[in-house]
Amino acid sequence: MGKIKSAWEIALERTEGIQIDKNKLKYKTDYDTARREAGRFMSDDEPIDEKTLLENISSLDSKAVKEALIITAEANLSLPQTEEDDSTRLKKAKTLIAIATDSSSEAIGLADELEAFLKQYPVHRKDLLDKMKAQYQGILDEKSEKLSKQYGTEVHLSFENDKEFMEAARANLERLEGQYQATLTNAKAQLRSLAGLS
Repeated sequence: MGKIKSAWEIALERTEGIQIDKNKLKYKTDYDTARREAGRFMSDDEPIDEKTLLENISSLDSKAVKEALIITAEANLSLPQTEEDDSTRLKKAKTLIAIATDSSSEAIGLADELEAFLKQYPVHRKDLLDKMKAQYQGILDEKSEKLSKQYGTEVHLSFENDKEFMEAARANLERLEGQYQATLTNAKAQLRSLAGLS
């Protein structure tokens, strides 16, 4: 009868030829640390300032830091849904971009353009809805009048209750968002390139 191997012996045999790539492990560790520090910098809960961020990432692999900072900045460059001032988040994202690109004037210029672009989105969104409402107002008034005659009582329809208007609004807003999203995606790819990541 053959010798029965323990689970430990089988595990040792299977892991015999495995070696740890110390460079990959250090890169991953440095990347994770830089992402965490960049997240703290962007955070509203117990944030760190730029000086502390720079101190905390100074000894890490520079390529891991660049990648972590750009990815964190990208995650914070998104289409705002309201016109409320979001300049603090955008300013911090621009700071991460500046650090990751060694204050490249081209990258900072692109970040400035992105900031202006993102601030335009809720304004364009609101303008689109206002124009659609103005164009559709006559149709809505006709429907209200027709229903008022039908039921013998005053009926006032709103844009939010009108299925046709809501479908048209949704389709137009999705188209606008798609156009903005495509431009934003291209800008993020340019940022990666300027940081030497692609």
